Amino acid sequence: MTVLARMSLNAATRGGRRLLGDRQAMHAAVMSAFSPGAHDAMAGRVLWRVDHEAHRHTLYAVSPVEPDLTHVVEQAGWAGESWDAADYDPFLSRLVTGQRWAFRLAANPVKAKAQPDGRRSKVLPHVTPAQQVAWLQERAAGWGFSVPAAGESDGPGAVTVTHRADERFGRGQNGAGRRRSRVTLRVVQFDGVLDVADASLLRQALTGGMGRAKGYGCGLMTLRPIAR
Repeated sequence: MTVLARMSLNAATRGGRRLLGDRQAMHAAVMSAFSPGAHDAMAGRVLWRVDHEAHRHTLYAVSPVEPDLTHVVEQAGWAGESWDAADYDPFLSRLVTGQRWAFRLAANPVKAKAQPDGRRSKVLPHVTPAQQVAWLQERAAGWGFSVPAAGESDGPGAVTVTHRADERFGRGQNGAGRRRSRVTLRVVQFDGVLDVADASLLRQALTGGMGRAKGYGCGLMTLRPIAR
């Protein structure tokens, strides 16, 4: 079973501001939605993403078991609201080759730069929107979809970068409880249109994630019907 969960986050609360401003804290909050026993039994990974639209902030999570987000609601939710969770499998089973969907993906587009003297390649972020879109287009086939050429899709463009930011946060802890290292993560939000090229590969990508930094809110793609 695969579950898709969604909840609104309240940036007016202290807890909401903390979670929205610190990816390590959000990662910990999401993973705390699963009991130790659930972690041991899970056959897949947990993906999550936060969408920011005007003053609305929405957390999405895809997981092999249903999360219990009670602590996130108490810390960063809206009064009187909880979260929604639904069986994702019926939707995934309806994906077939040739369908066209609108999509949103938060990702960490990077490239590996070879280093001299046989040293390990250095991972660098793609900088411009054009480079970031090219990164997605180059990997689309391996994730089971294609992006229509310009002029072949509904709307202004087949895929666009609608948000991007460099986010910095601490990771890991030392003996004093302080975070050991600082991480800078380039997060890019893509919105666009895709054609299903291999439904099986796309299902795997939707539940297994796309690209790097999956534990920190990257890699989760969601689909919706194209507005007419």
